[in-house]
Amino acid sequence: MTQIPAGWYPDPAEPAEGGRHRYWDGRQWTEHVHAAAPYSQASRQTTPDGQALAGWWHRVGAYLIDQVIQGILTLLIGLPMVLRVARAYADFFSSLHPGATQGLTVPVKVAAETAGATAVLGVIALVVGFVYNVGFLKWRQATPGKLLVGLRVRRRAVAGPLPWSTVLLRWVGQYWYMLLFAVPVLGAVVRFYALLDDLWPLWDDKRQAVHDKAAGTNVVRS
Repeated sequence: MTQIPAGWYPDPAEPAEGGRHRYWDGRQWTEHVHAAAPYSQASRQTTPDGQALAGWWHRVGAYLIDQVIQGILTLLIGLPMVLRVARAYADFFSSLHPGATQGLTVPVKVAAETAGATAVLGVIALVVGFVYNVGFLKWRQATPGKLLVGLRVRRRAVAGPLPWSTVLLRWVGQYWYMLLFAVPVLGAVVRFYALLDDLWPLWDDKRQAVHDKAAGTNVVRS
């Protein structure tokens, strides 16, 4: 008996003229269905085994939620550093007479006084982001932001829990540039990578960001 290859086929539960397609995984019919469309179009909407891919705006919403949560955690953990920076700037501005702040550039002395605290905050933010993203992806296959908007991360060709190698590679692919923020000039240039990475799913035929391609993952609707 010839085995039917995995793919999209007319839904056997629908009349032939119904126009709906259902995904056959090579062994059985799955729950994934869509209106009849060329396979090339369907492949831009689903993983190879038929799971619906996340839309770009859903990914943006999840990202913003996660950034707010991580920002709050960073501020709480690094509160002594935040207070040190705030006091340095407060002392500087309180020493000026009214109206003297217009067009004023913060002197090098204040920047030098706060450099250490700012660097510590940057390290705290990096550690918080690593634990937050890696921990939740390994545990739940999604960060809290993704869970709130109904998204999960999975390997593109294989469903199931994410292995450590995939989770770590995905984090490195998304956040490696943060290690270069403190490098003059280069720190500003690498920020363009973050923008490109965020926008990539808009035109990618598999709706993958650059870090998804590095790890072989997709963000899907759960």
